[in-house]
Amino acid sequence: MFRRKLLVIVIVILLISFIESCSKKTTEPNSNIVKTPVFSPSGGTYEIGQSITITCPTGGVEIRYTIDGSEPSSESTLFITPLIIPTIFPSNTNTGTVKAKAYKEGFEPSPTKTATYSVTYANTVATPVISPQAGNIVIGSQVSIECSTPGAQIRYTLNGDGPTINSTIFTESFEILQSGQVTVKAKAYRDTWNPSLIVSANYNVTIPTPEMILVPGGTFTMGNTLGGGDSEELPTHSVTLSAFYIGKYEVTQSEWQATMEFNPAHDDGVGESYPVYYVSWYDILKYCNLRSMAEGLTPVYAISSSTNPADWGSVPTASNATWNAAICNWSANGYRLPTEAEWEYAARSGTTTPDYLYSGSDDINAVAWYSGNDTPFGTKPVGGKAANGLGIYDMSGNVYEWCWDWYSYSYYSSSPSSNPTGPGSGSNRLLRGGYWSDSADDCRVSSRDYLGSFPYYSISIFGFRLCRAN
Repeated sequence: MFRRKLLVIVIVILLISFIESCSKKTTEPNSNIVKTPVFSPSGGTYEIGQSITITCPTGGVEIRYTIDGSEPSSESTLFITPLIIPTIFPSNTNTGTVKAKAYKEGFEPSPTKTATYSVTYANTVATPVISPQAGNIVIGSQVSIECSTPGAQIRYTLNGDGPTINSTIFTESFEILQSGQVTVKAKAYRDTWNPSLIVSANYNVTIPTPEMILVPGGTFTMGNTLGGGDSEELPTHSVTLSAFYIGKYEVTQSEWQATMEFNPAHDDGVGESYPVYYVSWYDILKYCNLRSMAEGLTPVYAISSSTNPADWGSVPTASNATWNAAICNWSANGYRLPTEAEWEYAARSGTTTPDYLYSGSDDINAVAWYSGNDTPFGTKPVGGKAANGLGIYDMSGNVYEWCWDWYSYSYYSSSPSSNPTGPGSGSNRLLRGGYWSDSADDCRVSSRDYLGSFPYYSISIFGFRLCRAN
């Protein structure tokens, strides 16, 4: 009996030992798996400049990490040097998350280790102030941003996104050159300081209505009434025009950009009040209709039976029969180019008494920028010389101005006497008024120019002014 009991006890002890051995084997980690990385210090809140190291109990490993919340892989950034707060934080936020994974050849990668860190600063940058704060403004209005914290750097956006340390730096007041709803957001930064709060300013940006001069209807003598000039300016002939409106100034670069969302001008005078140039006759058709539509007016020009430039395709850079066949609705109230007759009548102030050689004077220096006073070289801001009798500026000099009409050398011999609109076809459109480096002769009110004036052509001396039906 004793021997049987003893045998049972031995068997039980052996069984317990076997079970414990099996349990130990199942709970021991697989020696072929890299051990989990260790962060030092662990996640938490620390002062700016705190360095973070990542180690692994398994020797001979490569540690890969991410700071954007994604799972680390063998292609992620290799940990070599300590990570410094706050440079590990994307977009310079106050909190960042680091994920790390260790790799070793012949081993399974480690589990991912995650640690979140926050940074504390001694001070916080003051919230910037945007001026104007909000409301209705016109295109070209200036916006400024200030911050009361000395040494702070202001970053801003215009697309509604929150500013980051990589956004545009504010250095001086800037112009709002797009119409519609515009949101300016700003945030200020300073080294070792907590960034400021984001401030916003919402604007409703409108395109100001161009200053237009009413030119009363009437009859005048068109052509070279003073002798000299070219034979294409003859014969002088009587023309009767209905009343119309014409731009007080040549269309400016800021006006063009507000509608077309780009400024083609460069090299020969750039600024919001300079006349736009490098615009073709084709370009102007699109501009006129887009601006008319933006202001609730009836578009004047139709191409392929459509008045919406979105249906016209890209503006041609070579002669285009479809665009050449554009139709003008003379009764529409939208913007258009003046006819050659309207241009000359307006340049003459609606009269030939007195019969000035230039628009508003016989003294070209009083009313025009031309070769005799072209200092500095290039275009000049509109309205810099005296106006003519109707209060219209720069109809002599500064930039050539496109007209609606096709050019014909002999057109004056057959021109209708009432509201002429030019020949039915041609290869060149008319330019009037001369430009900033032109001779005085070419700035006369009766001078006609067509050289290089293909409707698809644009150079630094070609601009225009707007016209509207009364």
